[in-house]
Amino acid sequence: MKKMLKKVMGLALAGTMFILPLAGCGGGEKASVADTSTVKEGAKQEGTTPNKLVVWGGVPAESGPQKLVDAWNVANPDTPAEYVRFVNDEAGNTKLDTALLSGEQIDIFFTYLPDILKKRAESGMLEDLSAYDASTFINEEILGGVESVPQIDNKLYCMPTASETIGILVNKNMLDEKGITIPENWTMKEFMEIAQKLTGERNGKKVYGTTIFYEEMLLPVAKSILGGDWMYKSDTESNFDHPVLKVNDMLKQMIDEGTALPYEEVFSRKLSAYAHPAFLNEEIAMMPTAAWMLRYVKDLENFPHDFITTFVPYPSIDENTPNPYLGNLNNWICMNSKSQNKDTAWDFMQFWVQEAGKYIEKSPAWSKANLDDVTAVVLGENPEKLFDVEAYKAVMLNQDMKYNLTTKTVGLAQMNQIYKDETVKFLLGEMDEEQYYSTLKKKCDDILANETK
Repeated sequence: MKKMLKKVMGLALAGTMFILPLAGCGGGEKASVADTSTVKEGAKQEGTTPNKLVVWGGVPAESGPQKLVDAWNVANPDTPAEYVRFVNDEAGNTKLDTALLSGEQIDIFFTYLPDILKKRAESGMLEDLSAYDASTFINEEILGGVESVPQIDNKLYCMPTASETIGILVNKNMLDEKGITIPENWTMKEFMEIAQKLTGERNGKKVYGTTIFYEEMLLPVAKSILGGDWMYKSDTESNFDHPVLKVNDMLKQMIDEGTALPYEEVFSRKLSAYAHPAFLNEEIAMMPTAAWMLRYVKDLENFPHDFITTFVPYPSIDENTPNPYLGNLNNWICMNSKSQNKDTAWDFMQFWVQEAGKYIEKSPAWSKANLDDVTAVVLGENPEKLFDVEAYKAVMLNQDMKYNLTTKTVGLAQMNQIYKDETVKFLLGEMDEEQYYSTLKKKCDDILANETK
């Protein structure tokens, strides 16, 4: 019992350090009201039911998972599945970890962040999928193949079910009014110039060209160029002296010039992670985003608006520097190593990968998905009333991009926090450029040195 509690506390600590309440991963959403005959909110299962699958996931059942499970049950009446929703936050993940360690029946479950995935693999919770030749399935059926899927000690413990493209939402009406056309492969210089043109008074209200925050970080141009391990030069040295990081000077300049939403307002209104209220209220013309935020564009009851939202990719730092890392494969489906229904669980995992695009309001990771079907599910009925549909397909369903993959996690939580804290000081003018980058470098190098002793 003491060993079990020690494991739970270790996983809970990882949750505290790494789990952000991001709606894109099912976290930060209120528990849903569902048919309790088929969906139970973390309910205790008595023992293991032969041939029955119990699946835990962080996405509300009514957002598509229950329809997918129902489709499985129709096709597989002898091996029915039950979907149990957990909230993807610290408490929800601790509940899941505790249930797994206690032996409660959970055959399949979802993990949403790389460090939590690593902790669960190291704790023996995850089934190594090599026995099912998962690498072949992933290479043949999933975008990006095996090289885009996290591996732990060279083993596959999961498969991604969602492709989360990052991009920029733009108020197309504002572009048209100004006669602005955004270049296909635009640069930071062009981004700054267009933001300046879009800044000003409109209908008696102040409009900023853009916000430069996404998921509580500055616009991750550097990450789109360097990939998922952008903060690491090696296992023992941080990367904050890389020339690409100088893009943050340009982003600060936008705030200083008044073309980006001021940091004080971002902070006071809590817009660093979720800027959609300002975008949909037409206070900003552009907003960094991931596909999961489109649910708010469709929510006309809470965010009434009548403009068309179009889509553009991230700018690169200059015309000679490609930025191919424009998305993440996520929503990893895992098999419980203690499941008594492993063969059936593997069949279900493949079914989820291949069928998710028909039911769940996320871009699927399945490489053979029908993009028209995905567009209909994600954008909803009559999408042309709210969206530039062709731009959505070109940018958010781009299948030629590379996927960010985080392979280094040593000191990651501490480095993320240092980056956030020092960046705020930089934006507020409490340190100059030289101090900013040298401080980041020294503090993060010290973290890595201490963690790798």
